[in-house]
Amino acid sequence: MGRHAYLILAHKNFNQLKTLISLLDDPRNDIFVHVDLKASDFKEEEFKFLCKNSRLIFVEERYKVNWGGVSIMRAELSLLKKATQTGRYDYYHLLSGMDLPIKSQSEIHSFFDENAGKEFIKFWEFKKSTYSRFRYFTIFPEGEGKFKTRIINHIFKGLQMAVGFRINRKIDFKFASQWFSITDSLARYVVARRDWLEKVFKHTSTCDEIFLPTLVYDSDFKNNLYVSEPVKSQKEVNRADMRLIDWTRGESIRHPWVFTKGDYKFLTDSDLLWARKFDENVDSEIIGMIAEKVKE
Repeated sequence: MGRHAYLILAHKNFNQLKTLISLLDDPRNDIFVHVDLKASDFKEEEFKFLCKNSRLIFVEERYKVNWGGVSIMRAELSLLKKATQTGRYDYYHLLSGMDLPIKSQSEIHSFFDENAGKEFIKFWEFKKSTYSRFRYFTIFPEGEGKFKTRIINHIFKGLQMAVGFRINRKIDFKFASQWFSITDSLARYVVARRDWLEKVFKHTSTCDEIFLPTLVYDSDFKNNLYVSEPVKSQKEVNRADMRLIDWTRGESIRHPWVFTKGDYKFLTDSDLLWARKFDENVDSEIIGMIAEKVKE
């Protein structure tokens, strides 16, 4: 019987998080959660008796997570570190606290048993604008989501471009979706490269979509990718990471579509395993509908 570790990045909607955790609660899983240090309304004691079958572990190494910040990479690494210290798992699945499984745990485990050893990372084709994330020094790496600091970052990058200054010249960067399902060997490889990752990415922006694919592509793990060809557009739905994310209706390039009850058939007809994103403040009914569908 394979064992899986679920790694969850959570920052709000903690009642919704309880639903997600309850759907992952299975003797074959352990669940690790990083809660944004800025989340003042989070109460860990409310989750104490939630799981009946899985170990539920809230990581103590918490970060104030900002959109586009290096803090996202650090939070993911803290989850991987805690999980690999806790045990050995066949797969490590990174989810957002606003995701849900759209298949039962038995179906999910069967899929990964059939594809054991494959790495599930959705590589994207680079856009020209993406290069500025890691080739130029970012003064405020935690400020990409804020108007003033974002403007300062862009001005300073423009000055670097004008004089031909670049950082990280010798690194072959790659680009992928943030969300992944990876093997124990790759998880431990990533944790072992933590110091290198900090050195390379601490003054970059939006590196959560770059640090893991860069490591993977420069290793033998690239030969184990479930889908080896990069996706040409975020609007393409594919099986590379087994996650259903709808970018065709999102409000902007930063945010995918938030599913509602009108999407129920679209979600349940999919052969993918998880979907994002859901928001109880937009439509709580669809969360309940999916929960009922995937419970065994």
